[in-house]
Amino acid sequence: MLLKRYILLIILLFILPLIYQYDSGFIVFSGNSQSFMMDRHTVLHTLASSSQPPYPGPLRPLEPTLREMYMHKGFEVGVIAGTSHQLTDIGTGMYTFMGTHWQTTDLNAGVFGRYHFNNRWAINSSFHYARIHAADSLAPKESARYRRGFYYNNQIYELNVKGEYYFRRIFYDSPFRLYGFLGAAIFYHNPDLTVPDPENFEQDSYSLIQPAIPMGLGISYHYNENLRIGFDIGHRVTFTDYLDGFTRPAGPGDDAYFLASLKVSYFFGYQMFIPY
Repeated sequence: MLLKRYILLIILLFILPLIYQYDSGFIVFSGNSQSFMMDRHTVLHTLASSSQPPYPGPLRPLEPTLREMYMHKGFEVGVIAGTSHQLTDIGTGMYTFMGTHWQTTDLNAGVFGRYHFNNRWAINSSFHYARIHAADSLAPKESARYRRGFYYNNQIYELNVKGEYYFRRIFYDSPFRLYGFLGAAIFYHNPDLTVPDPENFEQDSYSLIQPAIPMGLGISYHYNENLRIGFDIGHRVTFTDYLDGFTRPAGPGDDAYFLASLKVSYFFGYQMFIPY
């Protein structure tokens, strides 16, 4: 009886160190006068990837899923510089992008912050300072608009929040990302209207603070893991006809403006190329 207990004690003395090594995260292998130590996760991963069936029970995978591997979250901050364009009743009086009079091109600048929820969705908030202007002297000389002779300058201070959706990459390792955006904005403006006969011109009253709906398309170039360069064109649908300082009762609708913006930003996180 004493001998059996002695043999059992010896067996336990040999088994306990192995259990301790396994629990501490390592397993020791010996053979052919060579020994090495392997991480427990490496061993389990090797066994799991072999032809043996997977381990039973509700064990979580030791490696992240594809969704976890390719999902990135993080903040991005940057600066904006670009051009601003007006679509109002003064000048050519065109209200579409194709009808833009490029001689009225002005400047816009700002800053922005963006948070990426994953590889598809992000939220962007930006502040823009933009200038717009136009003159009836740019209209055809035979038109009544040219003879009217109005001119205006306006400065816009815009704060917006936009949701962004990033489309699938065409090529696996392409550093370019195409995205679309839609959101809400509020802006302050104070147009300075010049007319040939100010004494006989009745100035309307209107609010200097207005809402707008920004929408558009953009493209982002990932220069490296953190530095990004982007460009987007954002149209602003407004609810006022006084961006130029006056309204025409017979006009086609509210005024509008759009911004073409070059963006340089820094992303606080590692961006992997996503194999969609």
